[in-house]
Amino acid sequence: MNMNQMQKESKQEPMKPDAADNLLYIIIKYKNVLIGALVLIIALGGGTAFWLNQQKAAEQEASMQLSKIAPLLDRGEYRKAIDGTSGNAGLKSISGKHGSTPSGSMASLLLANAYYLLGQPDSALAVYDGISIKNKDLSAAVLAGTGACHAKKKAFAQAAAAYEKAAEKAENKALKAQYAFNAADNYLDSGKLEKALELYKKIVADYPGSTGAALAQRTLWQLSGSR
Repeated sequence: MNMNQMQKESKQEPMKPDAADNLLYIIIKYKNVLIGALVLIIALGGGTAFWLNQQKAAEQEASMQLSKIAPLLDRGEYRKAIDGTSGNAGLKSISGKHGSTPSGSMASLLLANAYYLLGQPDSALAVYDGISIKNKDLSAAVLAGTGACHAKKKAFAQAAAAYEKAAEKAENKALKAQYAFNAADNYLDSGKLEKALELYKKIVADYPGSTGAALAQRTLWQLSGSR
């Protein structure tokens, strides 16, 4: 049995990830945090007050547009979600027009994810590269997204590096464990067995009880049986 066969067999019964492992959960969880950042800006002068009002208006518009397009994502209609429908702006439009607002940033994340799910990693990467978010868990989600795109393109070394950065950036422990596991998997696929083993063991030790740790432990068992 070669390494690729072993790895495929080890993943035939994937464990159901925690809610915290889901990108959409992270976006929803931190929506109020991002919007709150605008509220903390104190309008000291007329120009600042005008800018703040404009930002609030833009956020309200982006949030409303995003809520209208969300059902398409739930139904897996990713192309329609990207391009929009009659009377409703799509993710591409919302991201382009309101990218500086919290809901605009979420639209960008969902846009990149939609491209990825449509099998267009290059388009997804182009969107991810333009996203800048201060919140650490959301920023980590962007890095993880780039990792997934590189993995789809079979650029496993780049994918591993991106996932490892995501694990370092994230504050949520479930996410840290999951991203680290993804990094280890991609190190394995890139032929760096020792690096992968080291990371799998670290995940098990650092994040006991997490989905990432359980997956890492199972992979270690599979690897020990194949050597």
